[in-house]
Amino acid sequence: MKVFAHRGFSGAYPENTMLAFRKAIEAGADGIELDIHESSDGKLVIIHDESLIRTTGVDKLVSDLTLKELVRIKAAKTKDDAFETPIPSFEEFCDFMASNGSFITNVEIKTNNTWYQDIERKAIDMVRSFGLQDRIIFSSFNWISVMRAKQLAPEIECGFLYEGQKHLHLAPQALEAGIQYLHPDYALLDDETVAECKRCNIGLNVWTINTEERMRQLMAWDVNTVITNYPDMCLRLLGR
Repeated sequence: MKVFAHRGFSGAYPENTMLAFRKAIEAGADGIELDIHESSDGKLVIIHDESLIRTTGVDKLVSDLTLKELVRIKAAKTKDDAFETPIPSFEEFCDFMASNGSFITNVEIKTNNTWYQDIERKAIDMVRSFGLQDRIIFSSFNWISVMRAKQLAPEIECGFLYEGQKHLHLAPQALEAGIQYLHPDYALLDDETVAECKRCNIGLNVWTINTEERMRQLMAWDVNTVITNYPDMCLRLLGR
């Protein structure tokens, strides 16, 4: 079972920052989960929300500002501004990834409320430029975006991300579409879904696992990956 740090080691450090990513790898996480949006000049940046307000305190949208402006903004509001760490670009992260071990990254493409034109191609081009194709999983709540990524880069693994509503018999549909993973909210997982995924050889990467009780259940189900704000806790329970 793999442990992915959700937005980096976000339980202890500001989410989706290079500090949180470095600390996750130092803790022994197998991978990182992060989110990408586009700046006003069409560059990829790592941040969860379309708005900057929650993580930076700046009342702007990501798409209002250029990359140069965004990477100057401190992104530590979720930790009471106790850390000096800015919004990172996706290029900066890929450079870090290429230079540090063999960890995997789940890139969530945030094409939900705002449709960023050609964001999938831009992300794929960046990944390919650093030779990271075999260490990336693309996911999104927007399954059109997932299928677009798979069409553009058949060699890169992808996952359908979902919450709120259970989807019956999604694993066979994922198999038919050439999608390797389902990324369900933990609350939607049950014995039947786990068994169907195993029959179809569809992996399960489950979020967001922040309690020992949930972690022990996923260990019993033997899912592929847990996505957590606390990689140290999950690794400890796995004896690692």
